[in-house]
Amino acid sequence: MDAKSAARFKWHIERVIEELSLALTLAKEASPADEFLSLRMSVGDIISQIDAVLQDNIYKDHPGLDGMKD
Repeated sequence: MDAKSAARFKWHIERVIEELSLALTLAKEASPADEFLSLRMSVGDIISQIDAVLQDNIYKDHPGLDGMKD
């Protein structure tokens, strides 16, 4: 993947993570505690898998997109 495509992919992934976080915020307000904890664990698993995709497919080839580097 070229750098421009990688940057766009990363941008879209960041939006997905923001939406998942917002969904959790809404669920926290509307769900019983046990359901929310289950949902939070599931969303956490999804976000960790997304992060692994970024690490393996984007940051490896385009480390400047990581945002954690100096």
